[in-house]
Amino acid sequence: MEYRNFDKCLAYIEELMIKDGPFDGLMGFSQGSILSAALPGLQEQGLALTRVPKVKYLIIIGGAKFQSPTVAGKAYANKIACPSLHFIGENDFLKVHGEKLIESCVDPFVIRHPKGHTVPRLDDESLVVMHRFLEKIEGEVLEYSSKDVNETEVGM
Repeated sequence: MEYRNFDKCLAYIEELMIKDGPFDGLMGFSQGSILSAALPGLQEQGLALTRVPKVKYLIIIGGAKFQSPTVAGKAYANKIACPSLHFIGENDFLKVHGEKLIESCVDPFVIRHPKGHTVPRLDDESLVVMHRFLEKIEGEVLEYSSKDVNETEVGM
């Protein structure tokens, strides 16, 4: 599988993040989630988002891994280290691929729902998972922010 204009797409996203950011995390649905999930790994490899702050978290709805060996080999060379929240639908045609993406994450939070390829309504159990994820990223974003301030103060 080959993706046309992939480098242009990455450059466009980075320019948008520079112009309208800063952004702490990424959220995507379907194709947007496939791209969002690849960006932290590409950023870590120095292949994308080199002029913006590190991606601190992901919210992936109906996602999967890139199927192209060229992109996947770079994006998932290491496990995705930032916190990630994944929504997996029991009847989603991407369910199997979404499960494989979860395996590529260090400490994923997962919300499962009975629907298909859709943004689900959250039940009480899902809200608990969402709340735990938000608490985790809140702490990590504050930690990153204090590091950024300290580095700026000492002229790094």
